[in-house]
Amino acid sequence: MRRAHLALLVGVLALGACGGETPTSDADTPPPVLVQASVTGVVADSAGRPVPGALVQPKSLDDPAHPVPELAVLSGPDGRYEWHLAPGRYEFTATKDDRAGPPAEVTVVVGGTGQLDLRLP
Repeated sequence: MRRAHLALLVGVLALGACGGETPTSDADTPPPVLVQASVTGVVADSAGRPVPGALVQPKSLDDPAHPVPELAVLSGPDGRYEWHLAPGRYEFTATKDDRAGPPAEVTVVVGGTGQLDLRLP
């Protein structure tokens, strides 16, 4: 009897692992995002001094929008930042503490690097 229960349990587990998946097609799957472009720049204050530790965030302006591979990056001690993104149009903003700079736009192409300096008040 014990052997029969074990065989039944193994059969149920095997059947559960084999089916029940929802069929999909390649048409339902978005293409993978390949990072093929970069945006670099410096975050500076209104006097032109570099701002270290500023939060730099992009937003895709393309339709459909490109996913952004990270949430944000911080500017380095020299105010420099670098983003690796899919080619396209982006709007970037920089914030630090309670200061937010105006958005700025850049377009990057495959294999290219866009230069975009950002200002904080």
